[in-house]
Amino acid sequence: MLRVALVGCGVIAPQHITAFAKQQERASLVAFCDLDREKAEHARLLYEQRLGRASQSRIFTSYNEVLEEDTIDAVDLCLPHHLHAEYAIAAARAGKHILCEKPLANTLEDCDRMIAAAKEANVVLFHGENMRLDPVVNRAAEIVREGRIGTITGLQQTYAHWQPEAMNRGWRARPEEAGGGQLMDAAIHHVDILRHIGGEIVQVQAMTTQHRPELGPQSEDTGVLNFRFQRGHLGQLFAGHATRNRGGSPLLTVFGTEGSLTLEAFWPRRGLVWFPANNEPQVLIENHHWQESFDAEVAHFLDVLLEGVPLRATPEEGRRNVQIILAAYESARTGQLVEV
Repeated sequence: MLRVALVGCGVIAPQHITAFAKQQERASLVAFCDLDREKAEHARLLYEQRLGRASQSRIFTSYNEVLEEDTIDAVDLCLPHHLHAEYAIAAARAGKHILCEKPLANTLEDCDRMIAAAKEANVVLFHGENMRLDPVVNRAAEIVREGRIGTITGLQQTYAHWQPEAMNRGWRARPEEAGGGQLMDAAIHHVDILRHIGGEIVQVQAMTTQHRPELGPQSEDTGVLNFRFQRGHLGQLFAGHATRNRGGSPLLTVFGTEGSLTLEAFWPRRGLVWFPANNEPQVLIENHHWQESFDAEVAHFLDVLLEGVPLRATPEEGRRNVQIILAAYESARTGQLVEV
């Protein structure tokens, strides 16, 4: 039984809590830590609701106290971006395994420090990119590897939704803490999907803009990113949270010489559709929910720690995603194509 502390009980915590509750035979959230005690208590209550029973979980407002507990094996960091490196490195030095929400960090230097600290302490640093473990995304990647759409000729992805105004305030409105705006906060998910299915990205060209002033003058809410992949094909991502009525669903189409695929990784209907050449479309995965990606993420984290399964969402992958987003920001500033 793995004993885990959830650190940071904000917006994304319920997805993690739900996923851990489904793994109660293998792991237990034994601690909830947040500077706001009320948030931590609310998180514990949600966990108990998901479990259907009371728990012995403890409440902490001090992260140092969490790290001093020898009854805690791992931490799940659901924190503002600028805290990832500091908290992960401290956990590694305390001998705790780490699940760290995306982005891994705001800078490549911090990514490198985190990776080095985990290796030195011989603990697992799991890059918490839920889309890397999403069933729809992984099935699409398998189909591409099997050659069922022939050679990829391009990828086109849309991530458009209306982010609640409250989420656009606080640390997300401070680029020095968020690492940027929409691109670092959400588009990075879809960079990971594009890389997982389409292969490595080697060139980036980007433009950004803002429609929602509550973010402050330096944080973009919309971006268009063009990519060249290592194998020669091209890709494009439209990412924005200033759009009504689209929901959080990223529509990805993978175009190939022998057919195409469409994915709706956040959408409950027609999650994966194959369009073979000269044949009728086939719905390969119909029912799907965003929570499944978090369920798969937590299950894999436990597989790695309890069963010795090789880590799939590696910190090196997380570092590469950050590198591409930083290249996009450079391109948007300079108007130039950036090699990655």
